Amino acid sequence: MFKIIVVSDRIYDGRAKDVSGVLAEEIIAKAGYSVSKKVFVPNDYVMIMRAIMECVEEEPSIVIVIGGTGIGPRDISVDVVGRLFEKELPGFGELFREFSTRLIGVSSWLSRATAGIIRNMLVAVVPGKPNAVELALKELILPEADHIISMLKGLSHWDEK
Repeated sequence: MFKIIVVSDRIYDGRAKDVSGVLAEEIIAKAGYSVSKKVFVPNDYVMIMRAIMECVEEEPSIVIVIGGTGIGPRDISVDVVGRLFEKELPGFGELFREFSTRLIGVSSWLSRATAGIIRNMLVAVVPGKPNAVELALKELILPEADHIISMLKGLSHWDEK
C-alpha cells in the first residue's frame, strides 16, 4: 500500500546512506502496513516525475516522497509533484509546519511540505530529515491511512462507521 521515493543526489550517487527511507520503512511496518516499492532518484525533474508515474497502479496507495522540500536551488520535489496534483491537500503542509514549529521553532515555515492526489494515490512530499519523516508519518499520514485508502477507493466517509 505504501511506496517510498527518496530524492537525494548524495544517496543516489552512493555518497551517503539512506537513513530517512529506512526509518520510514520501519515506522510503516510497525504500524502494520507494507512498503511495496522504494526507489532512489537524484534532484532531477524528469527522474522524479518518472518515479512518481511508475508508482501509479490500479490499487490505491500512499506515496511518500522524501527530500526536496526546502528553498535551495536543488530542492525541486515539491515543484515536480505539485504540477501532477489533481487535488491539492493544503491542510497537510499547514499541519506539518504547525507540528514542526513545536519541535524546531519558527524555521519550520521554510519547509514546503505538501500533499495531494495523483490518480489513485495520495502523494506526500516531506523533508529529508529523519525527525521530519517520523513526524509526517506518525502524526499525519498513518493515523489516517485506512481512511485515505477508503476514500481513494471511492467510499464516502459518510458511509464509515
